[in-house]
Amino acid sequence: MDYQPYFPPITLRKVFAKECSPSLSSSEITAHKVFDFKSEYLIQSQPPVEKVECGNGLIPPLCGSLSKPNSSGYALQEVLAWGDDMYDSVQKGLHLMCEKHLDMNFPYHLQWLESLLAFFEAAQEQFPILTCYQDLWPARDFAKMYLKNKVGSDKAKVKMRSKTADND
Repeated sequence: MDYQPYFPPITLRKVFAKECSPSLSSSEITAHKVFDFKSEYLIQSQPPVEKVECGNGLIPPLCGSLSKPNSSGYALQEVLAWGDDMYDSVQKGLHLMCEKHLDMNFPYHLQWLESLLAFFEAAQEQFPILTCYQDLWPARDFAKMYLKNKVGSDKAKVKMRSKTADND
């Protein structure tokens, strides 16, 4: 039977003098701080879905990454606050417009300008609610996510087909 030498991991320990150690007690370190925020500051008011008139200006695009709410981004459905029925109908309609006007083999940033303009024109015509948003940014975000998911799923299908073909 072969034996291999065993070397335990080397650990270094640094001992700090009393004057260098933190003076906080364990209760201070783990204390839970409660901030006094009022709910009206946390909730952004959204225009009602039924209204198409934008009143006092267009809603600007949001800062942050789309569909990454935990990384200082935003979730489109939560931000728009249109309600499930309205959101689903706009989403399905814009997905159909993507298939009609855009090249489904490429992500949003590689689409032809003429195709994007045709997509936005059709989106604005079919869904007047989008005119309340600067540069129709909800339509852009729907298209970005749909194309990203479509291109990604198509690549995965091709990869699976090539693996099964290699195994045969």
